[in-house]
Amino acid sequence: MTIKRAEILFTFIVLLLGYSLFIYPQVISDWRTYSFDDGTYSHAYLMPFIIVTLLWQQRNNLELRFHTGYLLAMLSVAAILAVSITAQQVSILRLLFPLYVILLFCTLVRPSLALVVPLALLWFISPVWGSLTAPLQYISVVITKFIMQLTHIPVYVDGNFIQIPQGVFEIAEGCSGLRYFIVSLALSTLLCHLHLRKLKNMLLLTFCAVIGAILVNGVRIVLIILIGYYSDMQSSIVKDHNMFGWFLYIPFIVVLFYLVGKLEPHPASEDKPYATQRLAAMPLALVIGASLLASGISIKLLMGQYPVLDFSPVELTTTNKDQTPSPYIPAYSRKAHNVRHLSGVEVIDISYQFDGRHDANRADYYLNNMIPQGWNKVSSDVTNNSRLIWLSDHSGNNAILQYWYEANGQKTGSVGVYKRNRIKQALQLNAKSSLHWQFIRCSSLRCQDEANLLRQLLNE
Repeated sequence: MTIKRAEILFTFIVLLLGYSLFIYPQVISDWRTYSFDDGTYSHAYLMPFIIVTLLWQQRNNLELRFHTGYLLAMLSVAAILAVSITAQQVSILRLLFPLYVILLFCTLVRPSLALVVPLALLWFISPVWGSLTAPLQYISVVITKFIMQLTHIPVYVDGNFIQIPQGVFEIAEGCSGLRYFIVSLALSTLLCHLHLRKLKNMLLLTFCAVIGAILVNGVRIVLIILIGYYSDMQSSIVKDHNMFGWFLYIPFIVVLFYLVGKLEPHPASEDKPYATQRLAAMPLALVIGASLLASGISIKLLMGQYPVLDFSPVELTTTNKDQTPSPYIPAYSRKAHNVRHLSGVEVIDISYQFDGRHDANRADYYLNNMIPQGWNKVSSDVTNNSRLIWLSDHSGNNAILQYWYEANGQKTGSVGVYKRNRIKQALQLNAKSSLHWQFIRCSSLRCQDEANLLRQLLNE
């Protein structure tokens, strides 16, 4: 295959990018469900256009070259992705898929910043940044508390709650400033790639972008509190302040662009004339064939999961309409509900089966809630094969529930052990698992009799 023009090479690169996404439909459905929203990852809509634009601008600097070492590295990452997909370790899939794409490209195209940086922007689409929410929440509370102490307004801080005489403000996950943090990091990456050449300038710009995003979010929270104080909590900004932060963040972006111009006013150009390039058909067929065999589509075929090309977002049950005490499990494959009476005690027994067809179809999905609506957790205990939770409601009634996960033929009440069991059975291309949940209202002291009954049921 001979490529004589840069435009043809660019088309080949874009097709290769589309192919890498196409063979992993799990990634596309994951992005549609969690990334392309109107919240933390709302910038995801722009990223594909930015990636393609950057590749177009650097098309003259890309060179075709087959590299066996990168092919082996790509297949190694593909093997890890195969296990993570089967075991439903979604965090690994989100973290490693951009690396897989980069290695796939480096197998056929000579590695360079013109290639790697645009593809690395895929990390800013994938929802892998959630672990930063808690630290950013804490930093936001610290900044808000410090600034509010400089005012005459009395403030009481309790965890993530900030109380003033007019009301209480909660610095929730959406107020952590994660969206500004991600956008600033992505923007600084772009500016460093396009305009800066010195490492110290890149580090300085990135530092200013990240620190500035955190400070802007802190100022946003303080202004909302001040508006609530002076308007006696009647301002519409207090109730809906989603857009308010962007009006503060946009001027900061202007300052960031100004800083780039001051650091390096005249960046050097690395454009060079395009030369005719050739890529043999055998390496191309080898790369496409090997990646396809190790892809998510092949894994779904081997596991018998249909439809193979499923790009639809995950649909979740939003409410639990059942008045009988039960857990909230928004996605599952099959459910068996049974109420039986043993020794004069009513036992609610519910079993959920999971086929692992999508991210939410698993027992440890983050939205799953084992505590029935209207009940509160008092204490819990993890046994060898299950977890017991003692409950109470607002009327002073007591209850006890038991649940356990089952995968690879092993019962456990520990999420960590359950995940390890899923990885073990993933090597057998088996993604099926189950969750068993039992509930009893208590009449004995501290639910001792009911707890003993549940332990007996576990061994049946």
